[in-house]
Amino acid sequence: MKFVASIMMMAILVACGASKNDGATKQTVNIQTNAECGTCKTIIEKELNYVKGIIFADLDVPSKVLTVKFNSSKISLEEIRVRVTKIGYNADDLKADPTAQSGLPACCQPGGMGK
Repeated sequence: MKFVASIMMMAILVACGASKNDGATKQTVNIQTNAECGTCKTIIEKELNYVKGIIFADLDVPSKVLTVKFNSSKISLEEIRVRVTKIGYNADDLKADPTAQSGLPACCQPGGMGK
């Protein structure tokens, strides 16, 4: 009986320790972009969802807000923002890389949906 109680106590301690560790490094942030359309959504999400440390990225096109859930022990918020700019989009106060931005489809260019 003592053996079973010991095993159960160890299992509880391991489970509690593992869940505490996981939650400590996961963060969710919102990044303001200058995305214009559904194509922008596809481009951004496709690029970010395969980056090590990013759990998911989802762009809300009407508000131009990119929500990113990530593991902060593998990637920083600043690194995510820089990646967004290298795709060709603004990320909060960081401006898009001009070369990357000019390579985007016409509809994804600044003001592209209004042209």
